[in-house]
Amino acid sequence: MTEFVVSHPQKNLYLVTDSHLDREEAPFYEFVAMLNQLENPQTVVCLGDLFKVWLAPPKFWGTIHHEVMGAFEALRRRQVEIIFVIGNREVILPRKWNDFWKQWFPFTHLVHEDCRLIWGGQRYGMVHGDTINRQDLNYLRWRKIARSLIFEWIFRSMPVPLARRIAHRLESSLAQSNQSFKIAFPENEIDRFARSVLQDVDWYFVGHFHQDREIQLSGVRGKMRIVPDWLSQRAVLKISPAGEIETLYFQNGEFVQEKK
Repeated sequence: MTEFVVSHPQKNLYLVTDSHLDREEAPFYEFVAMLNQLENPQTVVCLGDLFKVWLAPPKFWGTIHHEVMGAFEALRRRQVEIIFVIGNREVILPRKWNDFWKQWFPFTHLVHEDCRLIWGGQRYGMVHGDTINRQDLNYLRWRKIARSLIFEWIFRSMPVPLARRIAHRLESSLAQSNQSFKIAFPENEIDRFARSVLQDVDWYFVGHFHQDREIQLSGVRGKMRIVPDWLSQRAVLKISPAGEIETLYFQNGEFVQEKK
């Protein structure tokens, strides 16, 4: 498990998840505008599913990817730490986060599974969340294939237009599959997972489920927060240096504290 430490935060921590950026349902330029307007950011965490589908090697990037990566790079130039936690719509991201890959991606840290963040006097856990529901066997089997070396080799070997077409077809197919698992919130699986991770954290932040929920279990000191998604809610979590959590919504080009 990866752990990051910000012993004495002076500015804000922001969390955003499940933006599924494209040109229509979640226009990328709104997300870029949001990044540009973050107030006093010190650390930004993206909990995965950044684009509708993302073949991550730069040779596959289009205008959308370059614009969004440019906005993250602008934050980097302001000395902002950017932690990217891989979701289920990111394909063939680097397996080892070394200097070669750091020259292409604007992230300071890349996390494949879960991580911990010490934020002043608070201890946070963070994960995308796509493996929490152990009952969704079809997805878990697909995930194993999609993260295999042979799958990566096949896609890396394809001509760029062909790889993009296949990736978008896969995305469309996955969007229509396993509807029962996507509609129902897996209460039992969430509770099981919460009990396994909340003993040693103050908060555990989870993306993936496109909901805004706070979960507290009896006899457990930590709390779990299902982070509201950008795709349907245009929401971002803001955490102050003192650990105060606030939900912000980005509407009509600006942040508001309550959704209109």
